[in-house]
Amino acid sequence: MVAASKFFQKIKNTVIILKFLIENQSKFRRILLGSGLTCAAALFLYKLCLKYAKNFPKSEPNKKTKSNPTLDKQFFHELNYLRRIMFPHLFSKQSFLLFIHTLTLICRTFLSIYVAKLEGLLVRNIVQKNFLMFAKKLIQWLLIAVPATTCNSLIRYLECKLDLELKTQLVNRSHKFYFDKQVYYKIALKQSDECQVDQNLTEDIDRLTNLFVHLYSSLTKPLLDIILITATLIGLAKSKNVNYVVPSLMALVVIVLTGLLIRKISPKFGKMAADVAKQKGYLRFLYGRIQTNSEEIAFYAGEKTESNLINKNYKLLKKKQELVHNNKFWYIIVEQFLLKYVWSAAGLSMISMPLLLSEKYSPKTNLQAEDEAAEISQRTEEFTMAKNLLSSGADAVERVMTSYKELTELSGYTRRVYEMFKLFETESKNSEQPIEIKSGLESNKLPKGIESGIVSESDTQNSIIVEDISVVTPNGEVIVPSLSIKIEHGMNLLITGPNGCGKSSLFRILSGLWPLKKGLIQRPKLKDMFYVPQRPYLAIGTLRDQIIYPDRRDDMLQKGIADADLMNIMEIVNLTSVVTREGGLDAVSDWKDVLSGGEKQRLGLSRIFYHRPKFAFLDECTSAISIDVEGKIYHTAINDYKITLLTIAHRYTLWQYHNYILLFDGIGKWRFDELNNNLDNRLNLKQEKDNLEKILLTVPTSKERLQELCNILGEGSIALE
Repeated sequence: MVAASKFFQKIKNTVIILKFLIENQSKFRRILLGSGLTCAAALFLYKLCLKYAKNFPKSEPNKKTKSNPTLDKQFFHELNYLRRIMFPHLFSKQSFLLFIHTLTLICRTFLSIYVAKLEGLLVRNIVQKNFLMFAKKLIQWLLIAVPATTCNSLIRYLECKLDLELKTQLVNRSHKFYFDKQVYYKIALKQSDECQVDQNLTEDIDRLTNLFVHLYSSLTKPLLDIILITATLIGLAKSKNVNYVVPSLMALVVIVLTGLLIRKISPKFGKMAADVAKQKGYLRFLYGRIQTNSEEIAFYAGEKTESNLINKNYKLLKKKQELVHNNKFWYIIVEQFLLKYVWSAAGLSMISMPLLLSEKYSPKTNLQAEDEAAEISQRTEEFTMAKNLLSSGADAVERVMTSYKELTELSGYTRRVYEMFKLFETESKNSEQPIEIKSGLESNKLPKGIESGIVSESDTQNSIIVEDISVVTPNGEVIVPSLSIKIEHGMNLLITGPNGCGKSSLFRILSGLWPLKKGLIQRPKLKDMFYVPQRPYLAIGTLRDQIIYPDRRDDMLQKGIADADLMNIMEIVNLTSVVTREGGLDAVSDWKDVLSGGEKQRLGLSRIFYHRPKFAFLDECTSAISIDVEGKIYHTAINDYKITLLTIAHRYTLWQYHNYILLFDGIGKWRFDELNNNLDNRLNLKQEKDNLEKILLTVPTSKERLQELCNILGEGSIALE
């Protein structure tokens, strides 16, 4: 109680001293004293808010070494990189739209100043009760509203138009990188929560261009408003012979202090926006993953596991969004208090100074100075005009300062889109590795001094020659240290071995999907080699599109292939019933769900009869096809279409269609032999092998039972010795 009494006594003494100081000063000194006290109070509030801001919730610390997106040199470097994409040259369509948009913003600023002056004249005529002049000015005010509203609508239209054009530039450039040199495949190999290309290509680019265009308008027009309105207010003060230095300094001090405070206590909205976007992208990835693997999840009844994973990541997204909302809550309180109420108080003081300090009011009109009513109306006009101009200027400064929050958010999306483009560029450059693509390499010997791989391809090449290559995964795992084989056209090759021994990896290297780290490959052009996976890709489109993929109908017609030829192909793979059932080759459906597993595989095999490559790589692509249909397809491909087949399979019925075999043992070794086509002999050998495996698998159990019988009988056994 005693401490509280002393505290209130100090406040009372301070008020008395201030009252004494104010009452014994002139008007000018009172204004100066009030300005000083205002600055002192603002400084005290600044320190108090800094101290209080330490207790506010902040964004989560970044646990990784990766720098957070902020308004630093790196941000402007990234933005400049994207700017060169969005505005390719000075005379581009985007630059023209930006120029027109800027002119519109300038026109709107001049219109705002003119409207403010016109409103002052309207108020003056109301005070003077001059009905005719009031009606005249009111008509002018309504007439100026037409270009003003048109200008406002044009600004919004140009914003949307410019946003769409910039988005188109970024999307076109990203698609050019994404589909060039199979970058999409290389990125898919390393897809993770750090690499969300689908999120970058859709939402991030959209938000980036929206914020960029909005911020350009939010910064350009306010800056123009500040410059022109300040010049107008200074000119008004000079016309009244009033010192405008004190109000200007007061405005500068208030703006600087509030700006420093807002920047100091502002949370890291850029990082939080990037975190939220990243989490949204990962959640979208999880939903897409469930749709892609819905059948497998349903078979395993994995709903609970997938639901827990989805709920866990949604809760994490909710937590991140709540963090943003919590930070915005207290930040907006401080921001609105400073930019609305503190600035309004300062603004009222500023516009009142020219009127309160002018000892002799001498307007440059025909009104007599002795006419008090005329003087009051004139002052009302000037006050209204100054108030409107100052309100517009304060609103412009407020928009500039509040844009800091959006700038930090822009930095987050800029970082994500910039990193996407850099990832595309990196993968594209990695495709330009030192692998020679030659057309006239006669010798199949590896040139000396070449450490990386060499690929030679030619239209006249009728064989695949592999000389001392290493089968290496993209992450550097060596599966087969050295492999050398030669496959002539007509040498149908069967490739076998345990899982992970390098069978499919060899196909990927021969097709150019994986880089060749070492050795020499001579092969035909990629158009003469066709790959059929175990799960064929079914495109969006008609049934015809599935057969001719990746060709389009125009490509098919250019090759001289008609629908009748496609029906012959469907007859080979026993899918004519599917054509009838679905309504013809022009039928459109969700083929992934409509077709069975065997129908999908047969549809995938139909593509080799359409494209007629020299070599076809078949990767376990007949596992769901009956043996009779499988035999028909292989017989037709080899004998009628003269396609050389390289098959990865474990079915022994396929041995009869191949004359060579490549055996991998799973530990880096291999054997390339001519295949004995005596199918009966091989099946007998296989049956004997299976019987021996069964006998050996029962040996441990038999020994345990024998030991148990010996213990019961109290006898020994020579089999246990």
